[in-house]
Order: sequence, then C-alpha cells, then structure tokens
Amino acid sequence: MSRTSPSSPQALASDRCPECGALVIGGRAGCQALYDEVSARSYSHPGYAGTHALAFDTYCMQHLQPYCRSAKSYAAHLTRLCCGIEHAGNAKIFAAIQKWLNGSVAIEKPEALSYRGQMTITDVHLASNVEEHTKRVHAWAQSVWEAYAVQHDLAHAWIKDALGA
Repeated sequence: MSRTSPSSPQALASDRCPECGALVIGGRAGCQALYDEVSARSYSHPGYAGTHALAFDTYCMQHLQPYCRSAKSYAAHLTRLCCGIEHAGNAKIFAAIQKWLNGSVAIEKPEALSYRGQMTITDVHLASNVEEHTKRVHAWAQSVWEAYAVQHDLAHAWIKDALGA
C-alpha cells in the first residue's frame, strides 16, 4: 500500500484543517479529535480545568462553521475570548454575557476573518504537563485574540451592553 509522503503538497493540503489551518492527520475531523483530547484533560485533572473555558472559546473562534453559526453564538465566543484575555476570565462578566445573550438582542454577525491566529490546538496538544498546558492555552488565546484585532471594538461594545443589561 503506497501512501503520499507526509511532506508532499497533496498530504499537506488534505491534512490541513480548513478552519484554523492546523496541519493534522484527518484535516477538520483530526483537528476536532485533538481538541476533544485536550478538552478531556480538564475532566481528568483539576489543574487543567482552569483553562477549559478559554481553550473552548479560542477553539470556537478558529472554527466558526460548527461553533459560530448564529450572531449570538459568535458574540458569545468573541466576548468570552475577550473576557478571558482582557479580564482574566472574570466570572461576573461571563455571567453577564450569558444573561445578555439569553435575552432578546438585536446583533449582526460580523464577516468571518480568513486569518484566525498563528497558533492552533496542535500547539496546546503538545503540552506535557499542567504548567505547560496553561502557558500554551494562554499563548494560543492571545494569538487568536490578536487575529481578531479588527473586532476588538465590537467585542468591547458587546461586553458593555452585557454589563448594562
């Protein structure tokens, strides 16, 4: 059975996640499997739980098709990513965002960005302990947040609306 060389252009194209660009066996499905594996760490060791929400919102903002289909889901993940980066995951802000989005809000979903950050779940998956995992999740989230710089004002406005709701 012959297989395409892992470094050939055909292998690279077929094994690249179309959402985040990660080079991973299985493309989009392989990327999701890596995220699921990383996410499971949160349930197996309490040290990983502290970055679970930040990792989830970061992954969602890199994978818009399945996770950010509606304006509300997009707003939820963008504002929660903002909160995770700029407000250290403040629980009161998270609660305000959820309450705001559970109500009737008139928001429009912004255009999807083609570039969604340099780091991907593959970088976090490589972590060998809690400390490295935490450091990598924060770096990944920062990378994605920076990629969304053109939408920072929107995220800030939505958080302001949520806090005023």
